[in-house]
Amino acid sequence: MHKDKPIIGITTAFDFEKGISSVKEDYYEAIIRCSAVPILIPVTDEKGIWQEYLEMCDGLVLSGGPDIDATYFGMCNMPYANEISPIRDSMEIFIAQQAIAMDKPILGICRGIQVLNIAAGGSIFQDIYSENYAEKKLLKHSQQAPRWFQIHNINIQGKTCLQDIFERDSLKVNSFHHQAVSEVAPGFMINAYAEDGIIEAICMDNKKFVMGVQWHPENLWRKDINHLKLFERLVSVC
Repeated sequence: MHKDKPIIGITTAFDFEKGISSVKEDYYEAIIRCSAVPILIPVTDEKGIWQEYLEMCDGLVLSGGPDIDATYFGMCNMPYANEISPIRDSMEIFIAQQAIAMDKPILGICRGIQVLNIAAGGSIFQDIYSENYAEKKLLKHSQQAPRWFQIHNINIQGKTCLQDIFERDSLKVNSFHHQAVSEVAPGFMINAYAEDGIIEAICMDNKKFVMGVQWHPENLWRKDINHLKLFERLVSVC
């Protein structure tokens, strides 16, 4: 069947008590706005289906969500870590690893940047306020404000994919996280930091497009169209 538009798979959240996979409309409306077809990838432990989704999709969005099981990066789960989603963890890490190997374009958002980094062999802070950054003065990374509010700046590194996308050296973003990239995985390059040193974006330069960002551009593009550029880049390379 001939396709006029690329198909972009979006991973979903999973409510164990209700047995419901879901995703907020901001994700798929951004993909539609960029002239692609979004499909939602429900959480399942049927591993054969994971590969089917990889074959079906031209590109992927790894959406935001809960904490990741620390055993995936060789640590024990600490008291300051929050809820984890075991089936989603195993599914998304598999999808991320296979998509990278297949050179499928990927945009990882918030939890998604952490999934990408872990899948490629890196690690994350289980809580930025309790671990290595405990003695530093951190910005407010879990904002108590509307999701469209841009609460802090990030500094974009020169000659990076993120700078090429936004054509600027700084950007104001929203923030809803307490975990973040710690040790950057082999093959990834840091593209942006928050002003307190927290890693805000990473990218693999030897792939078509594998980008992870710590903020939530899907919540920002309706009020600040610049944040649609990440989705536009994803779709364009597909």
